[in-house]
Amino acid sequence: MPPEAAIAEAQVLFDEGALRWAPPPRLSIAEWAQLHRKLPEASAAKGAPWRNEVAPYLVEIMNVCRCSRDDGNRAVREVAVVKAAQSGGSSAIENVIGFHIEHDPCAILVVHPIDQAVEEWSKERFDDLVRSTPALADRVRDRRPPRGSHQSGSTIKHKVFPGGQLFAGASNSPNTYARRAARLVIADDFDRFAVTVGEEGDPAALLGPRTASFHDGLLVYVSTPTLKDGRIDSLYNQSDQRRFVLTCPRCAREDWITWGSPEHFRIGYGEDAETARLECPAPDHGGCGAQLTEADRRRMVLAGRWRPTAKPQKLGLVGFHLPAMISTLGGVTLSLLVSKWLAARKDKQALQGFINTCLGEAWEDRTARTEPYTLLKRKESYGDADVPGPAPCLTAGVDVQVDRFELQVIAWGLAGERWVVDWRAVPGDPRRTETQAALLEALNARYRHASGHMLPIKAACIDSGYATEEVYDFVLAHQHLRIYATKGVAGRSGEPIVSKAHEKSYGRRARPVRLYTVNVDDAKAEVLAALTLAAPGPGYMHFPESVDEEYFAQLCAEHRETRYNKSKVATHAVWVQDRQRNEALDTAVLALAAVRLLNPNIRDMAAALAAMGTPVTPPPGGGASGPPAEQPRPAADRRVSRSGYLGR
Repeated sequence: MPPEAAIAEAQVLFDEGALRWAPPPRLSIAEWAQLHRKLPEASAAKGAPWRNEVAPYLVEIMNVCRCSRDDGNRAVREVAVVKAAQSGGSSAIENVIGFHIEHDPCAILVVHPIDQAVEEWSKERFDDLVRSTPALADRVRDRRPPRGSHQSGSTIKHKVFPGGQLFAGASNSPNTYARRAARLVIADDFDRFAVTVGEEGDPAALLGPRTASFHDGLLVYVSTPTLKDGRIDSLYNQSDQRRFVLTCPRCAREDWITWGSPEHFRIGYGEDAETARLECPAPDHGGCGAQLTEADRRRMVLAGRWRPTAKPQKLGLVGFHLPAMISTLGGVTLSLLVSKWLAARKDKQALQGFINTCLGEAWEDRTARTEPYTLLKRKESYGDADVPGPAPCLTAGVDVQVDRFELQVIAWGLAGERWVVDWRAVPGDPRRTETQAALLEALNARYRHASGHMLPIKAACIDSGYATEEVYDFVLAHQHLRIYATKGVAGRSGEPIVSKAHEKSYGRRARPVRLYTVNVDDAKAEVLAALTLAAPGPGYMHFPESVDEEYFAQLCAEHRETRYNKSKVATHAVWVQDRQRNEALDTAVLALAAVRLLNPNIRDMAAALAAMGTPVTPPPGGGASGPPAEQPRPAADRRVSRSGYLGR
């Protein structure tokens, strides 16, 4: 071989080797996402590649969350992201994780509020991230490693990849923090973290030491806020409080968007949501008063930038506020936000949801407690019927006391509007069969509807906190009547009112009972929010003339207070009982749980009732009748009907 050819061939081999062993290119997280990230097929993007220009406000959030920083952010040790729901914040954090798996591998710890959230995130979000992104699919090991490879495989809570591993755990589990050192720690849904971790204290205090052994360790806190002075709200207030600044196309004013402040860009509207617009501050506030369209808003967001608005109180902490008003994802528009606002402003609980999930702001409860005497004027006549016309569905809540059952029956209309129909005590020892028989008779009672028909109770929830085994036996014997055993649990705000059932074995019984967990914090909040509404409509609670002052006193027997930890951070809210008896509130919560389990189609039930016509011989008298004379249906037909009215 001529010397020239040999030299050329050697040069080719050298270049190939240099390319193979060259260090990876220096990429920011946003650049990595642009090159490698593919969105899942199940997402709204339907498998499209990630594009930073679609949501430019996420670029800086991602780039700051890089452990090995050579872009002037070396001093950043903690990042707090206060975000609205569906703003893209969660996808941005997934890009942070994907970047560190593929481009800058390290030990990663991801913490969620509860164990169920960990499993859902792992199976849905993380697995979708890996499956849809080829750069990650080749690196994260399968759950079952190749036979004979002597490699450890990935599990739901432990993901293995070359150069690092990812642990996922719940905030209330000591195992999440024990012996866990991580270069990158992500606290997802931080505001809903457990109050304490066993006897080890505040979970937020346990996160910091996880990164202490890394000179470039990073803690990222992400959450939709809940309470004022809550975990994420307090952390953001200690940061440099970055806001996404837009430029007015008319006067070139630079400012951020608020919902209603006249000193900043704000949302304006007229009689309906279609008139929604973005308003520049008036001239007396330094603006031009321009009224900008949705198209203007989107163009302004594309050219926006983040700007710190405060001096950080904690060294190395940066914060981002991400409200829905700057979102350009999906169908988020000014009209949609205004329509949500118009629907929520008359209901206290819905208003809190709007402020938390749309504005990305913490809720401060400034309303006074509801006094029982103010509700007396809300009593009304239902006419000759027990149940008004708009309410075709009845549910019941049963509380168990030492010497009685307490029963409340509520009729349900559209959009959560409700009418109290019956409130009574069933006296006797709840352990005795004769008392249980009297309760069964009460639950089998029928009530006269305004149409003339007699309505049954479609579902009932009974608390199993007292006389537990007897309640379980009662439920097992009569579960075909949709009588459900429940257990109230506090500290689960944000979860469904009723969680999925789990089978509870007890004694020597072969058949376990299905026990449903009731989120009493949010259920009580919904019931008491119904008392604050000024006029009938969605969520409003009506009362018959038959209820007395004692009923209202029991209904208003509790109020909610915010609890703080030693650092004066609001960690959770608790319900405080102001008087001994509160059965009216408890049974209203259980009736609400029953309608959530039943999940009725109110429109279809009302239509079916109307189609039945007026009874030829309506039953005489008022009030509840005795149990129906009809024979029970066969077991195969004992099911909840979402579309029909007839049958229980």
